[in-house]
Amino acid sequence: MRYDAVVVGAGPAGLTFARFLASKGFKVTVMEKNEVLAVKPCGEGISARVLVTAELSRSDVSRFASREIRGALVVAPNEKGVEIASKGGDMGYVINKRNFLRVLGEYAAAAGADIYVKEPVREAVKDGSAVKVTSRTLEVEASLLVGADGYMSLIAKKFDLEGPGERKVIPTVQYVMANVSTPDPSLTYFYLGNDVAPKGYVWVFPKDGTIANVGIGVQGAAPKAYLDKFIKSHPEIFSKARILEFQGAAVTISGLLKRITADNVMLIGEAAGQVIPLTGGGIHASIAGGKIAAEVAAKALEEGDLSERSLNEYTRRYNEYWGRKIRDSLKALHVVEKLSDDELNQLADILTGEDIVNLANGENVAKVALKLLKHPVFSIKMARALLSE
Repeated sequence: MRYDAVVVGAGPAGLTFARFLASKGFKVTVMEKNEVLAVKPCGEGISARVLVTAELSRSDVSRFASREIRGALVVAPNEKGVEIASKGGDMGYVINKRNFLRVLGEYAAAAGADIYVKEPVREAVKDGSAVKVTSRTLEVEASLLVGADGYMSLIAKKFDLEGPGERKVIPTVQYVMANVSTPDPSLTYFYLGNDVAPKGYVWVFPKDGTIANVGIGVQGAAPKAYLDKFIKSHPEIFSKARILEFQGAAVTISGLLKRITADNVMLIGEAAGQVIPLTGGGIHASIAGGKIAAEVAAKALEEGDLSERSLNEYTRRYNEYWGRKIRDSLKALHVVEKLSDDELNQLADILTGEDIVNLANGENVAKVALKLLKHPVFSIKMARALLSE
């Protein structure tokens, strides 16, 4: 079979790319290795801005949103909470990710994309000006190959886009629990502390009914042991809770790869490192990557120029906003992960909810740094690093 583009991986980035490229009249296929969508677990929180970036109809929100969220509470080691209030009353949602991807897949299929599941890619090779891709039952030839195949990206490795040791991942585990009793189910909760989650955090994301995603990401420690300890130490939330599902995955926290394009090849989503390092959130950044990549790919296909030089317009455009966010969030991660519990407690007294959002998401980091310059300890430990290039 001959296509203009073949996409490896049917996650948020891959399905978004397929939709927007197919909508311009190009022949696109998506190959997904798993039998179902959304096998990789995540906290499932998204901001309302994701709907805008993905160009999803508000009428479809009820098909994938488990709960509307009006804010978040970040809890320091001393249990002091800093609330992050929504702006405009519509901060975001905790979603059912499988249903979310089904909606993205529906949009892609409506645009004309072919989608195949249970088709793990076994080989991908350049053949002149095309790429040949072999999966479990399919052999496809395309002008453009798009790797949307996650942190273990075969495409990144096959085409030498990921250098040895370039990608850093952390282990995460998550329980889906019933009978979780959070103080306010319209908030998501983040718990920090070296005794809580070394160099990471615990999250509690309420979903429909009494169900919640309760997870942890850590560095240099056993995540499940810390999550179990956290649950036992918070009976006011979990005394009646029961585990319905256990999930685990790794998450990229090292930022964008240095190269995300080659001749006839693009990387998008977590394969490219399009994850906000401090939060580990990648849905929005990946959808943005898929959309921008599709716009650049359409132009390249129309002009018949799929060289790395031509496709690098995608890298440049992504870096204008999202690349900077990821870079600044990575700087913040490197600073925060070195703080003691006492320093995290002090930080909770200094920073507002807006400051925390900016720091985590890599936005207006200079503004936060200037506030920290007024405090001797954080001037040395944080502000200078945040302001560095």
